[in-house]
Amino acid sequence: MSAEAAIQDALMALLRANAGVQAIFGAPARVFDAESDAPIFPYAQLERHEVTPAGAALVDGHEHRLTLAVFSREDGLIAAKAAVAALRAAVEGADWSVPGVHVVMAHVVYGDVMRTTDKRAFRGIIRIRIISEEAG
Repeated sequence: MSAEAAIQDALMALLRANAGVQAIFGAPARVFDAESDAPIFPYAQLERHEVTPAGAALVDGHEHRLTLAVFSREDGLIAAKAAVAALRAAVEGADWSVPGVHVVMAHVVYGDVMRTTDKRAFRGIIRIRIISEEAG
């Protein structure tokens, strides 16, 4: 499995298993890595996963930049912000265990919430940066 696939699988698994995320997105948590035909609000969806080489000291490494979108209709801006905050807390509090990969650093670099153009829903964005190295 590639480092990209391993990191993405680990991120999705840890978000779906996190109690704080489940409190917002239900159990099982509605956190998707592909589009859902008929999602139930609120839900989060992985929109982007960029990977660039970031090796050092003779170790293969990668920088992962992931973007999750949050979609919420009930309870307005406060609920959408709570959903983004739950994802942030899960990422930054995670004990990363990724087969074949050592996660050096994982943190949220950006989070925001805005009203959608239809004025019925809110869309949140959370951008995550993960630095990984090949496990040795």
